[in-house]
Amino acid sequence: MPITPAQIAAAEHQQQQAAQDGAPQVRLIAGPGTGKSATIERRVAYILNTGAVPNRVYVISFTRATSAELTRRIAAYCQNQPCAAVAVNIRVSTMHSLALRILRAANVLTTLYPADPFVLDDWEREHVYDLELAHVLGCNPTRAGQIRLAHDARWQTLNPQANAQQPITPAEQTGFNAFHTTRRNLYCYVLPGEVIYECVTRIQQGAIQAAHLPPIQHLIVDEYQDLNACDQEFVHLLVAHSGATLFVAGDDDQSIYSFRHANPSGIVNFNATYPAANTRVLSDCFRCTPSILNPAMQMVAFNPNRQAKQLVSLYANAQPPMQGTLSIWSFQNAQLEAAAIAQSCQRLVGAGMAGQEDQILILISNRRLQLALITQELGNLGLPFDPPGGPAVRDEDVMRAVYNILRLLKDYASQAPDYVAHRALLTQLHGVGVTTIAHVGNLCVSNNENFRELFYLPAQPQWLIPQRAAAAVARVTTVAHTVAGWGLQDTLAARSADIGLLLSGTVFNGSPQVAAHVAAWTAFAAGLPQGMTLEEVLSFLSAEDDVDQRQVLDAVAQRLGEAPVAGQAQQRRIRILTMHGAKGLSGKVVFIPSAEQGVIPSFRAIHAAGLLNEQRRLFYVSVTRGRAACIVSHAALHTGAGAFLIQQQANVALPRSQFLNEMAVPSANRANGLTLAEAQAIMADINNL
Repeated sequence: MPITPAQIAAAEHQQQQAAQDGAPQVRLIAGPGTGKSATIERRVAYILNTGAVPNRVYVISFTRATSAELTRRIAAYCQNQPCAAVAVNIRVSTMHSLALRILRAANVLTTLYPADPFVLDDWEREHVYDLELAHVLGCNPTRAGQIRLAHDARWQTLNPQANAQQPITPAEQTGFNAFHTTRRNLYCYVLPGEVIYECVTRIQQGAIQAAHLPPIQHLIVDEYQDLNACDQEFVHLLVAHSGATLFVAGDDDQSIYSFRHANPSGIVNFNATYPAANTRVLSDCFRCTPSILNPAMQMVAFNPNRQAKQLVSLYANAQPPMQGTLSIWSFQNAQLEAAAIAQSCQRLVGAGMAGQEDQILILISNRRLQLALITQELGNLGLPFDPPGGPAVRDEDVMRAVYNILRLLKDYASQAPDYVAHRALLTQLHGVGVTTIAHVGNLCVSNNENFRELFYLPAQPQWLIPQRAAAAVARVTTVAHTVAGWGLQDTLAARSADIGLLLSGTVFNGSPQVAAHVAAWTAFAAGLPQGMTLEEVLSFLSAEDDVDQRQVLDAVAQRLGEAPVAGQAQQRRIRILTMHGAKGLSGKVVFIPSAEQGVIPSFRAIHAAGLLNEQRRLFYVSVTRGRAACIVSHAALHTGAGAFLIQQQANVALPRSQFLNEMAVPSANRANGLTLAEAQAIMADINNL
């Protein structure tokens, strides 16, 4: 590695100084590849080594996956520290989990819900919440989704006027409030933005007292730029009530989640909110070579109201210095562009990246426009690749039914009531519509019946009429009673046929697709290790992406003492990712196709300054995933289906993206991918990383 020990020592000193800052609030500004996570690890070790009470150290990360990764990293770093024995006692969680814990401690949950509520996932919001809301309001499901999202915006922004959708009428407002208040209790669920909002408003109102809050001594918040206004107020209230020392880390230039109402001004204006705060800036970039980093910084500097920063690639002064590669390629059409990317991947693999295919990233901004062309060209060359994460496997009709069946099993085995699984299974019953389901819910309300317990009564109550409602409840009851005779440790081999019988005889009974559904389940189950337990199958179906699924399968293989399935662990694959999905990752070579005005930035963003700024940040994040080489490309012409997706025309000509102009890097006309000499030059840099 050309980065010298002296450079590493200087960069780590910068991290250590930030980790040991003694101010009551510390803001860490950490650009891509500068060691943000490493600094958080050092921060945890430092405060534990200097007397912090481990179970009063709270670390908040953005998602369950990032929380798990941060937990692993902190544990690994602390292994060789004096705090090794106690580091496992710190609290790492998502903000949602912490808010739920507070609501539980304050007995708020018991006043709102009959049991711990479940946060509805994407499928459940669409197929459970929106369908029933549409039925109640007399609108279509699309409009119901808009109304739901508008309320979510108001919760997450703490702004009653916030509304990213079309205006909501007073009647819709009243109808939503009545529906949500009743149904969230009946089905024991919450919407994503609701948990923290409930916590914040009740603390503000005094309904949650300081005694109900965890005794936090140190609060560390990762990815602070991704917090919305409600999240930021939650952090502020926790600090105000506990007197905790606050350490936040992030980078406003990497705030790319406006659809979640992320508010980058929170980290930009942090010192105004916390006047006693110190700011630490990590400027040494370990990831990107200068040819990649410098133009990317020049481009993102066009955004207004950002925290000024000047990153330095450590490779610039390494021994020997490395410049890396940033190329802008121009193609006559999108088909040639996709073919050239595939050819380049093939050339890189042949030049020495065999076994490192997963270090090649292809980042796309528009799945519908780009994915089919790129995967077709990679497939034509026989190159292994992973497509971007799309709808979870559990969102297919059959898999969702199995997922809900296994959740009913877990409900019974763990005695942790899962109301949502029962309600979702009602939705999936063939021949049962939303009118019948809503009627079941209304009957429960009017007869003071607990919704979940309805499926476990020794006999159906007399008020459960008409026959359609009674029959629907009976079918879910059949599933619940059947799985009560199973165990979570039962193997897939032992229960696969039983699950198939529930699908054919109960869930999809009477459907003309029943044979196809059962065949789909049988084929799916046959592809999994037969010694897999039902609990592990549920974990597999709960996984958010292919990576998480593979981790489950690897753990199963290890438990069974079997080698991983051939080609799964050994075969590295080129990774096709959405630009959003690439956040937090890096690759030795990154391709970014379709960098055209109208694609990135999109036509919508071109006419909305806020969206344009965010897409500039998204492009910055994408370029800075690259370590040795980043190849950005654009096509002069889109035809056929791609053209219709862009502008509803048979042929669409687009100029190169303004972001490339802002980077001040000229385009080179290309007809093919990397030459052998170009691939070898990139490989020389890769070998020096």
